[in-house]
Amino acid sequence: MSTKHNGVQKCRAARSLPIEGLPVRPYGAPRSAGFQIGTVGSVPLLFSYGTLRDPGVQQATFGRELTGEPDALLGYRLTRVEITDPHVLAVSGQTHHPMLTPSANPADTVDGAALEVTEADLLRADEYEVDDYRRVQAPLTSGRTAWVYVEA
Repeated sequence: MSTKHNGVQKCRAARSLPIEGLPVRPYGAPRSAGFQIGTVGSVPLLFSYGTLRDPGVQQATFGRELTGEPDALLGYRLTRVEITDPHVLAVSGQTHHPMLTPSANPADTVDGAALEVTEADLLRADEYEVDDYRRVQAPLTSGRTAWVYVEA
């Protein structure tokens, strides 16, 4: 649950797994056409515009540094959310994280990186992100589609 104080959204608790309603292929299940979005070849993409680009956060969350390329997300703008979850504070070292919100201008872009992840990595990222975020699929300026965390 989150609240707003002085115009800054505050996060109180981590979101629990699984995330209902998202078309995530179960780890190890055969690939089907319904689970190809958010991938390059057979590798899922996760667009990061904030702390998940940090090598220390990647090590703590995924056990390794991720491979990725610079890219940008269309139709969103950045705001900030105050983090109060002790685990996320300890891992990121930051009290405020960037958050994506839809923009009234579809030409707006947010710079970041398209990271190559596994299905298991997506679940780890879900556990890292607090409940003020939700994971959706979105188009990148490169023409690819990636999973991305936006305002819930």
